[in-house]
Amino acid sequence: MNILFTIGAFVIVFSILVLAHEFGHFIAAKRSGIKVEEFGIGFPPRLWKKKKGDTIYSINAIPFGGFVKLLGMDSKKGISKHNQLKSFSNRSMRTRAKVMVAGVVMNFLLAWVLISIGFIVGMEPLLTSEDVLPAVDNGVIKLQEGPMMKVVAGSGMAEGIGFQIGDVLVSVDGKKIDDPTELVALMANPAGKYEVARGGDVMKYEITAQDVADYREVASLNGKKLSEENLLGVSFYNLFNFPRVKVYEIDKESPFYKAGLRANDVIISVNGKQAYSVNDYLELTDGINEAVFTVYRDGARQDFIIPVDSTKRVIVSGVVQDKPASEAGILERDVIVSINGKKFNNPEDLVAFIEANDGEKLLFAINRDSTEIYKEITPVEGKVGVYLSGLFTPSSSGFSLYDADQLTSVTSIVNERYPFYTAPYHALKEVYRTAKITGIMFIDMVKGLITSGEISEGVAGPVGIAKMTGDFAREGIIPFIRFIALLSISLGVLNILPFPALDGGKLLFILIELVLGRPVPSKWENYVHMFGYVLILALIVAVTYQDIIKAIA
Repeated sequence: MNILFTIGAFVIVFSILVLAHEFGHFIAAKRSGIKVEEFGIGFPPRLWKKKKGDTIYSINAIPFGGFVKLLGMDSKKGISKHNQLKSFSNRSMRTRAKVMVAGVVMNFLLAWVLISIGFIVGMEPLLTSEDVLPAVDNGVIKLQEGPMMKVVAGSGMAEGIGFQIGDVLVSVDGKKIDDPTELVALMANPAGKYEVARGGDVMKYEITAQDVADYREVASLNGKKLSEENLLGVSFYNLFNFPRVKVYEIDKESPFYKAGLRANDVIISVNGKQAYSVNDYLELTDGINEAVFTVYRDGARQDFIIPVDSTKRVIVSGVVQDKPASEAGILERDVIVSINGKKFNNPEDLVAFIEANDGEKLLFAINRDSTEIYKEITPVEGKVGVYLSGLFTPSSSGFSLYDADQLTSVTSIVNERYPFYTAPYHALKEVYRTAKITGIMFIDMVKGLITSGEISEGVAGPVGIAKMTGDFAREGIIPFIRFIALLSISLGVLNILPFPALDGGKLLFILIELVLGRPVPSKWENYVHMFGYVLILALIVAVTYQDIIKAIA
């Protein structure tokens, strides 16, 4: 039933997108006086037809999209004198270009309408990989470190042993779960010793091989059909590996250890600001004496107030002659410890302090060759005549950090919602942004295919798209609408590219005609488009093969 549902949803979505595209060609051709020979829903053989005016409207046996047949679209031959003026091939370049672009415009228009509806009702934002970190910072994406249980089914073993919705799986048989694929194997073979975090406590459970055998036997006696892929009876929130900062080692005498930090702790944020890398950590702790660290440990977040031993200082990288600093004896490579007792961790703050105290005598504490000396300098016009740089010294505070991936659950994404009178404007911006990103991704895929001969892992073919269609259809009407909008934008972008067989390829021949002053012979144009069809078919086969391998793996 799941497969039939997925196939049905895919056929419906694909038909909507293709019919919208073909309807754009249809409308533009009709308005331009071009004869539309047939507008068909599905593909032949025909089940029903009706002729109205010059056009046959048909419903066909293969329920997969649709088509528009324009007079003179593929050849000028066989067109009667009576129909010459209604032929696509005999219309102006401008008219032909307008008809070709209309399909793409209709796909963008469909996406715009769907996204507008989604924004009025409330819809998850359309996020790319570049949007994820800002969305976490802004609270749009809510995260929980570790695999968090979204569903604990009554038919599985998990509920029987005490698992609850919201539990975070810490470890199985003493091994922390770092890879989502480990969960797939675990759900099919749930025997093991579990550590689960709940409300700040770590609960311990065990499922033995005998428990699994007994569970199967009882189910068999009761005539109950088991899901062999998920005997555990748990489903988790969407999981992915998220960039974080992890403590490598820590000295027990360091202030970090005494404040509560431990080896293998994952630093989530410093003073409420997310830390995604060691560089982020250094920026967040720059110039402060203590901070609130939020760390992930044993399935839960914990907060610690930790004194920060700053390792960034300001060094003199150059001295301007005959200026206050040189006259006071400041030398290149002098480290400025403080001014009037105030310490500085970056050049910008130090310069701002000097400018704010223009004309006043300032006491500089200087570290030169491990000896602290003092110089009195009076700024002139807010300057003392030195070039400054930031000096970073590896921490001697007894702990070290490294960049690490942390398996993370996306527990929720805040819906994007606008009033009905502004939603279309925001939707239009979203269509433009998504179309731009789609184009860049496609170009990158082609480059990768040419240079390495490999298809990017993120590219999906008919099988992959069909699976995603089924998944989004099960999530509800709004996620389904969002997915259709994304596919419609993708179809529009791909069709406008100047590739043979696509609308963009046909536009390219119109441009060539403009440059040459005469059309390319239809025979040769058809050969080129046929070659394009073959290449597209080969790419679809290759991507489909990749989709099937992913599904089997």
